[in-house]
Amino acid sequence: MEPTPEDIDLRAMNYEADDGMELDGFEITSESETFHGEHTCVIFLHGLRGFALGAGISPVAYPLAREGIRCVSINKRNSGKGYETSDFAELDRDIAGAVDWATDNGATEVVIWGRSLGATEAAYFQGKRNDPDVDAVVLAAPFADIRERSTRGYFEAVSDDADAAYENFVSNARDLVDAGRGNEIVALPRPVGGDIEYIPMTAESFLSYRSPESKCATIDWTPDIEVPILLLPHSSDRNVTPAEAEEIAETATASRLVEVEPIAADHFFTGSERQVADLTASFIERARE
Repeated sequence: MEPTPEDIDLRAMNYEADDGMELDGFEITSESETFHGEHTCVIFLHGLRGFALGAGISPVAYPLAREGIRCVSINKRNSGKGYETSDFAELDRDIAGAVDWATDNGATEVVIWGRSLGATEAAYFQGKRNDPDVDAVVLAAPFADIRERSTRGYFEAVSDDADAAYENFVSNARDLVDAGRGNEIVALPRPVGGDIEYIPMTAESFLSYRSPESKCATIDWTPDIEVPILLLPHSSDRNVTPAEAEEIAETATASRLVEVEPIAADHFFTGSERQVADLTASFIERARE
């Protein structure tokens, strides 16, 4: 991780999920205290196995902080190795706690900003709750459906019949849960470049994120989101393409403002973080209209 820029104030923060779990994160600000007269807070949600100041988060937050926007990047119950035992359905509790922290600390405008898995978490939270304290949602590098669609593709690297391999993996995980062994580890294959990594997860955790009955699908929750939505797909890496973002946008029928802004970048927006920040800041202004 790069050193924090001299003009950025980085402070540790602690917050409480709405089920009482104690969590932490970082508040990122600069000298400016307001953004066009508003006390705006952007809450950042990292992606798979990430951390609050991981790739694709802090380099976007820094330019926003320089615009006078308070940024908060949170660790969640699925940060780092916590992902291996976490339950996706509980992630809205962490986000709710972060929103409460923001409003308790003076924010009058709250934006939930999620990248990759964090984008699905953001959609899940706001689609499930339509929290009145949230004013907009930004879904960066968003997968439409992390459950079957994305996960089935993992098995192409280890089987000639990816669909059958996925279905067998799900069935074995269900058998473990039914036998009272849901906390046993399963190894999910995932192609990375030309190699294969194996993600350790408990059977219960795997099912909560990647089974057909999982709640981990952006397109299941965007139809219920009423606040403005900005989608920031990339076009240079993996399958989070502008076409997938357009699919998500088409489901967002309850939102009064839905925008899709493709970016020529990788999954972490490497080298394009300032563009992401600028698009986020301008969207926040339009979302107020």
